[in-house]
Amino acid sequence: MLQIILGIILAVFAVMVMVMSSMMGNYSYFGDMTSIIGGAVTVVLMVLAAFSFLIASALFSGKKWGRTIVIVFSIVNLVMDAASMMVGNVFGIGGMILNGIVLYYMWRPHVIAYFSK
Repeated sequence: MLQIILGIILAVFAVMVMVMSSMMGNYSYFGDMTSIIGGAVTVVLMVLAAFSFLIASALFSGKKWGRTIVIVFSIVNLVMDAASMMVGNVFGIGGMILNGIVLYYMWRPHVIAYFSK
């Protein structure tokens, strides 16, 4: 479910960036450049949203590679949150807790059995 929520959030942000960059492109001194950068950011966000939906689909269908990707991303995010906390970002603790819960859940016996079929 978290992957689906992330995909929806990324898609909404992509639309927001597209609308804002087109609006700012009309009224900004850097009009064309704003539209080009906004378009590039929109494409990147849409690709990330599609990737998130692909991972969610793999998780729901029990594909082993989906579980592996989630574990790898959770470990990377856990390390990044820990590093950001070392430089004073207290909000990293929420990410650490969430990634810890995801890692714990992905290593539960019934989850391993689900992805082993």
